[in-house]
Amino acid sequence: MSSQEPVADSTLCARAPEIPPSASEPVAPNIALSSVYRVKNLDDIDALNEGRLSGFFYARDGHPNAVQLGDKLARLERAEAGVVCASGMAAVAASLLALLDQGDHVAISDGLYGKTTTLATRELSRFGVQHSAFDPTRLESLEAAITPRTRLIVAETVSNPLLRVCDVERVGEAARKAGVPFLIDHTFAPLLCRPLELGATIVVHSLTKLIGGHSDVTLGAALGPKSLIDRIKSVASTFGQTGGPFDSWLSLRGMATLSLRVERTSQTALELAHRLESHAKVRRVFYPGLASHPDADLVRRIFQRGFGAMITFDVGGRDQADRLIRSLREIPFAPSLGDVQTTLSHPCSTSHRGQDPAVLERLGITPGLVRLSVGLEDVNDLWDDLGQALHAL
Repeated sequence: MSSQEPVADSTLCARAPEIPPSASEPVAPNIALSSVYRVKNLDDIDALNEGRLSGFFYARDGHPNAVQLGDKLARLERAEAGVVCASGMAAVAASLLALLDQGDHVAISDGLYGKTTTLATRELSRFGVQHSAFDPTRLESLEAAITPRTRLIVAETVSNPLLRVCDVERVGEAARKAGVPFLIDHTFAPLLCRPLELGATIVVHSLTKLIGGHSDVTLGAALGPKSLIDRIKSVASTFGQTGGPFDSWLSLRGMATLSLRVERTSQTALELAHRLESHAKVRRVFYPGLASHPDADLVRRIFQRGFGAMITFDVGGRDQADRLIRSLREIPFAPSLGDVQTTLSHPCSTSHRGQDPAVLERLGITPGLVRLSVGLEDVNDLWDDLGQALHAL
């Protein structure tokens, strides 16, 4: 700006300052909070929209923090590309909206997260998308579920809340044989295995959970082949499902300690699972690292770095679950998972609330189930709290 140019106070206040030149760069990623970006001319805006220039113009369509996070997640999952969405459900919804048309069919695994099931069975059915369910531990049930109109298969690496493990390799083989993409929700098992290498086509994460790791983020991501991710990215932008800069920045921060947290929580969870399994007030424990787990052989074949932070156990009924929750002194009852502090939830009242009771009963998701998300506390401190609460039952 010329020193001779008069500038009113209102003009100085309104305009963004210039970024001073610097010979150094910040170690931590910057937060790019701007919702819009200045573009030099119409040729450049055309080139940006068409992908011939790198850059940004409107944050819903992309911003530096989402690109940094998507690229880092893609490298972590060995994917070609990634898109950051406003939540885990936004990533699932954008993927299904991108890959399914009216009259198509989607095969969904039993025991999916409740909102994912609702999306497929209630919402997408309004648009003419049909569905059927299959047992991801029984390949023959998937083969029976696939129809000539099947355009997508959806499963979870580890189911919620019973922690059944999907045979990703065999489901992936069936998907390739049918010529349809295979989407897997990997929220419960980051770093425990790599679904894309095992046969999945697209990996979805709720970054709100273990990757964010601090209960201060609501974000999701889809990762996979660039051609499919570009389509999902377009749908996410059109439907307003993309994630913002600050949550993306927080998720990048959370990822920095993910490997350490996975190792520590897996160790603690395994020890707690053994103690719970031997407790007289606990009817059954569901944990992939236990020899009693129905998928124990599969777990040891596909898991590489422990068995995860999640434990589900049955204390009998809703009354016993409520007494347990009321008796806990330090472990909070909270309807999510993946925090650095241990939390506990009640699936029938939270993640699977509103689902068909007959279906829940058939799957074994009963009112006595509670789900523990193990954090970074000392295992004996956690057991002291759990032990005294179980004693009250």
